[in-house]
Amino acid sequence: MAVPRRAERLRKVAWKLTEQYGLPHNGQIEAEIDDYAHPKRWRFIWWDGPTETQVRRAAAKLDKEALDGVAFRREYSDTAYAVAAIRFLHEGDPGEDEYRAGVSVYDARRLLEGLKNPGPSDDRERFMAARLIANSERHSSAFGDGDAICREATDKGLSCLLRGEDAPPLSPIEMLTERYASGRAGAAWMRRLIPMTALEAFAAVQADEKAAPEHVAAALSLLPELHAALDAAAKSLHARLSPDES
Repeated sequence: MAVPRRAERLRKVAWKLTEQYGLPHNGQIEAEIDDYAHPKRWRFIWWDGPTETQVRRAAAKLDKEALDGVAFRREYSDTAYAVAAIRFLHEGDPGEDEYRAGVSVYDARRLLEGLKNPGPSDDRERFMAARLIANSERHSSAFGDGDAICREATDKGLSCLLRGEDAPPLSPIEMLTERYASGRAGAAWMRRLIPMTALEAFAAVQADEKAAPEHVAAALSLLPELHAALDAAAKSLHARLSPDES
């Protein structure tokens, strides 16, 4: 049975949802006919913003009859793909070979599906995402659906996104990792922004008789963390010497 004034009603729902979620003009929810579907059908499509589940549930409360058979599709901006690529490499499970970890569009989309309003969480992530997008546009011939962005992140890693005069400042341990990490530790930093341990970084500066003042100062700032780690290790060793109370 045909739904009376369906186009009008669906566009009204789309507008109300756009207002409800405070979406910008370039990310607003659109009601349109999907010409590629067989048979053709209506769908709601938008960029970033709320998840498909959120929109589906909210829309059903507004006009359930008009929504019968309507598809829902959230697309992702370059910024969303860049954020997903960065988080996947930095926080995700790298598998067996973490030093050659990469990110695919499939990995990025899978991560994005569960995120509400995917976007940078802070200024540092915003800077990294913008630089990753710019680098992918300059160096990759891959196009569409975040592919170039994910390939750039896989090929070049993440540490390059935090270099340069305008880059956000590194933490002391990151500064020392950038300067001293090599081998597997260097690869983990380059690809996934995994820093050295405080002990490794401190020892590297101690062994470098020509260490720059800023690196010496960074090493000294790690002393509280080192003391805490050593105290915890000593406590664990003392416990091994104590009689078994069980």
